[in-house]
Amino acid sequence: KVVAWNEKYAAPTVAIGLAGDFFRRFEQQYADRIPTAAGDLTPYWEDGAASTARETGMNRASADRLSQATALFAMRTPQTYPAAAFAEAWKNVLLYSEHTWGAWCSISEPDSPFTLDQWRVKQAFALDAERQSHDLLAQALPPSPADAAPIEFFDVFNTTQWPRTDLATIPADWSCKGVLDSDNRPVPTQRLADGSLVFLAEDVPPFAARRYKLTQQATPAKGRAWVGGNRMRNGELTLELDPETGAIAHLHVSGFADDFVDPKAPVQINDYRYLLGVDPEDAQPNGPVTIRVVDPGPIVATVEITSDAPGCEQLVRQVRLIHGLNRVELINHVDRLSVREKDAIHFGFGFKVPNGQIRMETPWGSVRPNIDQLDGANRNWYTVQRWIDVSNENAGVTCAPLDAPLMQIGAITANLLGSVPFDQWMTESLDSQTLYSWAQNNHWHTNYKADQPGRTTFRYALRPHQDEFDPAETARFGIETTRPLLVAPADPNRPPTPQLLQISDEHVLIETVKPSEDGKALILRLFGVSDQNRDVTINWGDGLSPMTLHRTDLSEQPLEPESGTIHIPAYGVVMLRAQPS
Repeated sequence: KVVAWNEKYAAPTVAIGLAGDFFRRFEQQYADRIPTAAGDLTPYWEDGAASTARETGMNRASADRLSQATALFAMRTPQTYPAAAFAEAWKNVLLYSEHTWGAWCSISEPDSPFTLDQWRVKQAFALDAERQSHDLLAQALPPSPADAAPIEFFDVFNTTQWPRTDLATIPADWSCKGVLDSDNRPVPTQRLADGSLVFLAEDVPPFAARRYKLTQQATPAKGRAWVGGNRMRNGELTLELDPETGAIAHLHVSGFADDFVDPKAPVQINDYRYLLGVDPEDAQPNGPVTIRVVDPGPIVATVEITSDAPGCEQLVRQVRLIHGLNRVELINHVDRLSVREKDAIHFGFGFKVPNGQIRMETPWGSVRPNIDQLDGANRNWYTVQRWIDVSNENAGVTCAPLDAPLMQIGAITANLLGSVPFDQWMTESLDSQTLYSWAQNNHWHTNYKADQPGRTTFRYALRPHQDEFDPAETARFGIETTRPLLVAPADPNRPPTPQLLQISDEHVLIETVKPSEDGKALILRLFGVSDQNRDVTINWGDGLSPMTLHRTDLSEQPLEPESGTIHIPAYGVVMLRAQPS
């Protein structure tokens, strides 16, 4: 029919092609006449991600777990990479995240069989992805001894491109009392309240493992993590909890006089707010708190803050500091009541960073509110990938919202119900350094869930810093919070996994490294995290065969050859296929 059309008519000429073919030809002919605009068209529909917050947080964790598993297969046994199993797991991650959440009558008829059946299907994507991601990570790591013999040696794996010093956790069911390093020197350890044994694994090489040995002799517990009453410190940070609210009332970096908590802000740090209805003036805090020490230090100090809270059966928040690390870990357990009136849960973060500029990570980008947003973009709430940062030229704070992606700036501004006239939406973000994590809501009126009773956990990590915003450092922090060091049994007759590769520029992240689907190569996905173009080189680890590099795409087939330096555009993504020469 296409041939017949072209033979019969002089114009227009019809051609068969893909979308890419069309746009390339369109650009070639009309590039100088196409109006262009750059910026973030911050979306609106993402509010529904917080209507099933437990599964949303679960799915975010599954995605990073799968990324760690693919890296481990690339580091250890690329020839055994189960491509079909990973494809199925990623399919479930994506099917949970895509837009069609539930039945059209989820709000009006929340208990109807149609609504419940639709939710079971949607929820199953997240549950299946979580199970599959755990299974694939277990396959990627070395197995436990087949004969159930006691574990004697173990490795700590780093699946990122920079050396890591971070907490390593030995499961409670491993029979041991202490840890020795590869030179048989005692490593300070601490037994936590949950039975696990923890220590600080130092300088674990990039995309590699470091070997340790278990011992039945207790190794000394040394460190500077400490808790006393409502005060905590770890040698890098000092904080104080408000004895009435349980929020962080003061936060200091060692050697830095300024407090990172703004006393003039409407909230402190990790401050609970419950809104029933839509008027922000009606937002309610939690009730009186009980503070108890869970882990006293000296490697990990943890306190637990328990209280009643409106909208909840109970609110339990934990604050954790780790010896020597510039990181505050917050773990909030919200045990929700079944509330079907319009309501929402928030955690406020009243940061004191005078004249601080907010930046947040979005997929393949960094956005400054107002400055980097297109006309018509959402200013009432924002969707955050791994981090949101508030910085001036001297200092700042980075927050990693591991489970809850939705954020508001300056006030509770996510208080519009359903489809409202456009003039009710904000056209400018508030000029503020106070953030609100929009953890849960049931605000939409059709296909999102009407309530979410039961326990949901919201984790946050904070990194106060005494310098201006650094895109590479911030990106590393975001990845470290979602891709922890991993512990697995080791075969003493084999050396620890050596370093896979190294990249020459810290402003280019290796977002993904995986075996190719055809089993013949490694696939790298590189991301430039700054607003500057970068030229990088890749150095492969000792003992690896020389690699031939080609550009590639989602097909993973070799395209243009690469040699020497690789050009990475600012905020650009480049995929490479590395095949043994």
